[in-house]
Amino acid sequence: MGYTLRVKFTINIPEKISLNKIYSGIHWRKRAAQATAFHWAVHRAGISAYSGAFPCHIEYRFKLHGKRLDSSNLAYMTKLLEDGMVQCGVIPDDSPKYVASTTMVTGVGDDVVDVTITSSNHKSVETGH
Repeated sequence: MGYTLRVKFTINIPEKISLNKIYSGIHWRKRAAQATAFHWAVHRAGISAYSGAFPCHIEYRFKLHGKRLDSSNLAYMTKLLEDGMVQCGVIPDDSPKYVASTTMVTGVGDDVVDVTITSSNHKSVETGH
């Protein structure tokens, strides 16, 4: 029988970065440092490997201080987090074989992102990290 596995966890965001910053020409060393910071944020969250079916859907619900970013401007942070999840073994890869879709939701909060990974079939099962 099929099921839907839904795994939810929260990651502290090391830095609020808009996709617009990339267009303005951030130096490659700065981008590398940002990637490392986001990968470590995923590592520190202590997330277990996702055990659901693939491909999955990943929802990123950002809660950032100050002015809200446009949802499309969350794409850079989403990519850094997804690469961190691959690096930490949460998901095997971020190719379409494993991640069919992502959703980015913008909101106000204390610089965290609530992440939900879902695979669907029929019955629903929820787990924490």
